[in-house]
Amino acid sequence: MILSLAMTTTGCTEANNVIKVAAQSPITPIVLKIVHGGLVTIAEDVPSPQAKAVALVGVFAVDALSSAVASEQNNEKAMAEDAVLLLVTQTIRGQVQTSVFKITTSHKLIVAMNGKFIETLEPKKITITAEPGTDSTIVVTDAQAGQITYINAKINLAPSNFANNMLGDHSHTDLDTGRDKNLPDPNQNADLFDSGTGGVVTVNGAKAARWTSSDAPTLAGCESLPKAAWTTKLYGSFQNLGGPGGDVWCVLSKQGRYGTLASGGNNANYAWTFAYVLWKKPGDN
Repeated sequence: MILSLAMTTTGCTEANNVIKVAAQSPITPIVLKIVHGGLVTIAEDVPSPQAKAVALVGVFAVDALSSAVASEQNNEKAMAEDAVLLLVTQTIRGQVQTSVFKITTSHKLIVAMNGKFIETLEPKKITITAEPGTDSTIVVTDAQAGQITYINAKINLAPSNFANNMLGDHSHTDLDTGRDKNLPDPNQNADLFDSGTGGVVTVNGAKAARWTSSDAPTLAGCESLPKAAWTTKLYGSFQNLGGPGGDVWCVLSKQGRYGTLASGGNNANYAWTFAYVLWKKPGDN
């Protein structure tokens, strides 16, 4: 399979960003604790991998908090990993103090304190107010927990009626293996087919649904899409050839694996380039 070919710039960037987020491993649950009226701290009795995902930025009084948060959010280097800021406000001996943690992930997070979920109203910032004098446990979990990548690949697709013979036949693609050239027995092995006149379609029971949320697609999100959202036709005859790409789809492969596929437009040799991820299904090693 050809893994690196120049896509149209805008579509390539959008596609790669979507797939990068979709393929990122879920973070280990982060546990913070407030004990005996002290400041919130990262729990010591949790798996060590979480230390790579969370770090204390600092503890700030009310008059210094806003500028500290703004400074951190505007620091391109500090936020380069699409980090999320977690603010835990406490009143200790009559003084209001806020501990600011940076969580390194671009995934959607779920936060609960003492068994109750915290609703997040601002992007990239989670704010919690702890009850004074109460021992508390705060757990930050990844909404994509349990989502494990099966394959992460790039593929090229060309219409069957003018596929470049020197490059091989790229009219069929097997998403489960990532093979996109001279696919053996495509009538059984293909997931995507570019017929040219009939457009780009799914075959052999595979299907696709356009992803319209501003959040990155997830396994749970794709699984939850209604039956009416799924289709066998991604693009019409020669639609968007030379266009910027960037469309995002949930896909279900012929072998029953959910995933996400993003179009990167076209390049000099192929009508379509796609980046995609399939997630493991039950029974996969």
